[in-house]
Amino acid sequence: MRESFVFHKDYIEDLPEQYKTEFIQATINYGLYGENPPFKDGTLEMALWAKIARRIDAEAEKYKAISEKRKEAAQKRYQQRTKPAREEPAKTEQAEQKAATPEESPAESQTAKPKKAAAFVKPTVEEIRAYCEERKNGLDAQAFFDFYESKGWKVGAAKMKDWRASVRTWEQRRKNENTGGSKKAGAMWGKENEIPEDYFNLM
Repeated sequence: MRESFVFHKDYIEDLPEQYKTEFIQATINYGLYGENPPFKDGTLEMALWAKIARRIDAEAEKYKAISEKRKEAAQKRYQQRTKPAREEPAKTEQAEQKAATPEESPAESQTAKPKKAAAFVKPTVEEIRAYCEERKNGLDAQAFFDFYESKGWKVGAAKMKDWRASVRTWEQRRKNENTGGSKKAGAMWGKENEIPEDYFNLM
């Protein structure tokens, strides 16, 4: 049962006078209680009533949809008003957990556990030869190995960090000498102890 419905004037406006009272009562009973009038199918009264009933049903559906939207809007407003109060305990718990866990300062994070450089591993003659063949530089792998073996695999006074970089340095030196490069480049031969370590490991 509905508490109310919209009664439009045009429901009965064009009806003959003898039908108006009957259709008014039928409209009220259908609009409020959902009762169908005692009109017979196929009669003029039933044809007129069908149009009125469809309009009443459409109005009822429209009203129902509007009511649902208003209800949803009211629920959202209520949730927005009560949301801060509900979230407050959760925020307090998070703050307590954060306070209980000491944070690492930027200075500590930068100084803690510095990365260690990879330890140097002395290459074999075969590894040196394979690398030289890969680069097609024509260097004598045995000579290279013997030279640094005699020096304890040091470049100058420091320990070698990258033997492949040293191979590339020998390679470049050889190119300079073969193409008539500067005397300074050729003068490196046999004087590695006088050359800074960083130079050998740049390439």
